[in-house]
Amino acid sequence: MKNKNFDKLLSLIKRYQAILWLGAFIFICSLVASLWIYYHYEGHPKESYWFQVADFFMNISQTILGTVVIGGGLGSIVNFIFEEQKKEEEAVMERLRRMQESRDKRRQFRKEMRDKLQSVYDNVALARALIQSHRSAKTYGDQIRDQIMPGEIALQDFKRELVELGDQAPIKYPAELLISLTYMAAYLSALIKEFGQHYVDIANLQNYQDVLANRRRNVFADVLETQEQSKHEDYDKQTFLEQADQLFQSQSVPNRMEAVWEAMERLDYIWDFIADLRDEKGKTSLYQTYFVDHHFHCLRILQDKDASINEKLCRKKDFKHYLKVQEGLVEKKHSEQPITKHDSLTRTIMIKGLGFDFEVMGRSQT
Repeated sequence: MKNKNFDKLLSLIKRYQAILWLGAFIFICSLVASLWIYYHYEGHPKESYWFQVADFFMNISQTILGTVVIGGGLGSIVNFIFEEQKKEEEAVMERLRRMQESRDKRRQFRKEMRDKLQSVYDNVALARALIQSHRSAKTYGDQIRDQIMPGEIALQDFKRELVELGDQAPIKYPAELLISLTYMAAYLSALIKEFGQHYVDIANLQNYQDVLANRRRNVFADVLETQEQSKHEDYDKQTFLEQADQLFQSQSVPNRMEAVWEAMERLDYIWDFIADLRDEKGKTSLYQTYFVDHHFHCLRILQDKDASINEKLCRKKDFKHYLKVQEGLVEKKHSEQPITKHDSLTRTIMIKGLGFDFEVMGRSQT
């Protein structure tokens, strides 16, 4: 412990040796100057100018000597040095603490974004599975409202947060992350816009089919009840079922599930959403290309501060084009030019990439 303190003292003395040497130099010079004057002007009156100068230098040397030897000045100097060293150590520790807090905040930010992004992805995947399995207008409506719409809002919130952070974003590739988030948001937006345009028709179709099915069951029940009450000896249940079925032959009654499913099949984006990720020829669905691939790209960027990007994905012509479009939009927002509904990267990707036609709220046929 003593050796450690001694080494520390030597280290501090070396650090402040300039100040110590300066004090020693002033002391020696003052002492030598005063003695030299006393020696050469020994016969002169004590009140002469040179004796006053000699007294002044002698007072300086005595003050320094008294401070060091009698007043504990050396200890004070050492204490001062230790205090300065302590302040430096505290400053270093404070910088380290702030750096650690900053790293923790950046790490926490990336983790929270990964968790939220994964939650959006899981909810969208759940909606896809439920729509596929239930094949009903009700499930279609419920999942779009409960999962797809909140997911799109969450993605737009992520984008706004990234834009607000700017250069302070704890991510190595914020621009690429923003583009991938926009791809995902654009795909969900297409599903939502299509839903808003066509859901009422599909819901009404299912309601109509439900009414027809209920009416058919009522007819069967009425016929059976009538025949059972008649208690004819030649009563044949199968015969009367056939008769009840004939009563409804004048109106075509398709299976209500099939009717709704066929109506949904005519909608481009929802049908792409619930279709296979790849067809027989290996072509990927829009859901795979615009949502799934970019979801995993976002997770990759958010992995840590030095995470890399998907070079193959980012080298694509469309991706690089949208990067330039985003740069132009940022410049426009910081200018005095008016912002319109067309100044949206999400809208641009919907139109240029997904082929969405805002006039018909569906896919363009051109």
